[in-house]
Amino acid sequence: MNSNKLILGTVQFGLDYGINNKQGQVSERSIKEILDLAFENGINILDTAEGYGDSQERIGNYHKNSSNIFNIVTKFHASTHIDASFDIKERVLSDISLLRVEKLYGYMFHSFSDFNKYFDVFKEDLFELKSKGFIHKIGVSVYTNAELEKILETKEIEIIQLPYNLLDNDKLRGKSIRKAKEKGIEIHTRSAFLQGLFFKPVSSLSGNLLGLKDDINNINRLGESHKIKMASCALNYPVSKSYIDKVLIGVDSLEQLKNNIKATENDFDKSIYEKIDCIQIKNTKLLNPSNWKI
Repeated sequence: MNSNKLILGTVQFGLDYGINNKQGQVSERSIKEILDLAFENGINILDTAEGYGDSQERIGNYHKNSSNIFNIVTKFHASTHIDASFDIKERVLSDISLLRVEKLYGYMFHSFSDFNKYFDVFKEDLFELKSKGFIHKIGVSVYTNAELEKILETKEIEIIQLPYNLLDNDKLRGKSIRKAKEKGIEIHTRSAFLQGLFFKPVSSLSGNLLGLKDDINNINRLGESHKIKMASCALNYPVSKSYIDKVLIGVDSLEQLKNNIKATENDFDKSIYEKIDCIQIKNTKLLNPSNWKI
């Protein structure tokens, strides 16, 4: 079973999120069902953020009423004005209290811009929290290889989270990720399903997403020729990479999580990965959902 390499993303717990999300924000009852099943299947890390609505509070509510306690990765985001009175230590300790855990597995900057602006300002306090056992690892979430390469100049960063999927793949990311691994950095990837884009019928694509039509058709043909469903192909691709430590997935229903766990158990011809590794996207800006115009 490869599900123990998965991290469960929780943005759907606090926000209505995802291009294919028909459920809306996940209910408290569904959160309990999802987290119970995740824990039973060896998924022991949750990824959340201060900017994910009330996701942290809802995780805390689960911890309050369950003997299952998850490791937590959460993220700092400068969504409000940060002035001289702001105390990052208070923010982190508040998150820990809200999540009802004793410490954070990871405390990350939500974006490279947040890191670039605030790391030097906060690092002394963050290192103090780390030395006292409140933070296990400090990290950054990035989008581009250029951002990742810049992070590698900072010795203190221990986790990097970045997109990685069938299109945002080894051809695009492999070289930079290998550099990070050589420095001992833990690699977490996200967007395995590209916000659900891989499951949309190609005929339904519109706007600038039409620029990905040929590439998605290519992936569909590869899956058909190897007799593998899209969910299995998309999830097992990053899971199969030895240079990736954890693969983040988000779900908005118990059924989705069941299907994802089942997908990691499927056996199929792994030679398809070699072909996926060779896919090269011309317009890489379309790999970032914030650039989509539908």
